[in-house]
Amino acid sequence: MRNDLIIGLDIGSSFIKAVAGKQNAQGLLEIVATGKASTTGFILHGEIVNINKTSAAISEAINQIAVALPGKTKEYYFSSNLSGSHINVSPYTITKQRKNTSDPVTVKEILEITEEAKKSISEKNPCVLHTLPIGFVVGSLPETLDPIGQVGARLQGDFMVITARQDKFDLFRKTLASAESDHIKGGNLYFSPLASSSSVLSAEEKQQGVVLVDIGSGTTEISIFQNKRLKHATVLNWGGDRITEDIKVALDVTLEHAEALKVNFGSALQKLIEINEVVMIPGMAGRKPTPISVRNLAIIIEERMKELAAIIVAEIQKTTNITALRGGIVLCGGGATLPYIDELFQKVTELETRVGIPNATASDEIKDPSYATSVGLVQVYFDQLENSDDSAPETSSQTEYSTVNGNSTKQKPPSIKSIFGRLVESLVGSDEEGGEY
Repeated sequence: MRNDLIIGLDIGSSFIKAVAGKQNAQGLLEIVATGKASTTGFILHGEIVNINKTSAAISEAINQIAVALPGKTKEYYFSSNLSGSHINVSPYTITKQRKNTSDPVTVKEILEITEEAKKSISEKNPCVLHTLPIGFVVGSLPETLDPIGQVGARLQGDFMVITARQDKFDLFRKTLASAESDHIKGGNLYFSPLASSSSVLSAEEKQQGVVLVDIGSGTTEISIFQNKRLKHATVLNWGGDRITEDIKVALDVTLEHAEALKVNFGSALQKLIEINEVVMIPGMAGRKPTPISVRNLAIIIEERMKELAAIIVAEIQKTTNITALRGGIVLCGGGATLPYIDELFQKVTELETRVGIPNATASDEIKDPSYATSVGLVQVYFDQLENSDDSAPETSSQTEYSTVNGNSTKQKPPSIKSIFGRLVESLVGSDEEGGEY
């Protein structure tokens, strides 16, 4: 059990969702407080367009947590997500000849080739969020996640590299810095799907092959996992806001009414709606209310969701055979709250589909797919601490900084108990490897 209290900050295009979590006596994640603030108009397609207002929203969400935890420490470590179409996920391979070809591969060699990969990648793109090992090849042997002890003349490391545009990354960090308060003492940034996957995907699904689809208001993140490894990921400028705009135009209502219709009466399948079911929209300035067909509303939503499902199938086919994904599709994010969305996706993709609910001890409010990322950000932190051991040597050249009352101080990051185990089991690598704040 850890005594740390961690805040997960999911900074999205409609809301900032903050959750404070800790480990209970059984070592399970327990969410003890939440905060929420609107970011509508401040963040577009996952990218910040107004620093001041976004910073104020972050502060508001964190302050809600501070108020909800009387008598608790007011200094928190946080994990925050980073997303947007500027994020790039691509494979990277590095190969080196071994000096002593008859000796077994050692942990030191794996660390060295991993550090060489990080250095080489950083020279081409200085803004590297994560360098994820996906396999190693020794000599002519098959690829493996456990090369320790194998013998061969050549060592190859295959990695999945997640990078961001430097200007977008700097803007994000500047926004977080502007939101500083006495409640924040430091934090890391992580690519959103890596956090979401830790809260809604099972180890078996990641092993057998699964597609995680996080449908937000401004973006949709698609990530594919096979053999417990991230095989592919992309961020689309496609989100629930597109559906809202369709409703606004097709039904001739205001944007606010369109959003309310989608949230309160929307459905991903129109055939389940009675043809004569209507809802009345209040008229403007005393005018008569306008009747809206709920069936027509569902038709609009269904067509857009079919489009998204087709895009996901095309994205899967870029990487693997769709029939190889025995874990099917897991949906999360605010868009996954639409009734019957799992049935629609299963029909279009022919893959078994479920809605992902965060795996944590929490109130009913958190048992919602829109909290997948915020809960996952807390889970990622504790997963990494479980793999750390202060007696082990440090392996990263990067340093984590904490900020308390405006003063930056070096803070020793968790070091590594089982170097290879940490590389393989933790999808996001070490704490130091996530974007530092």
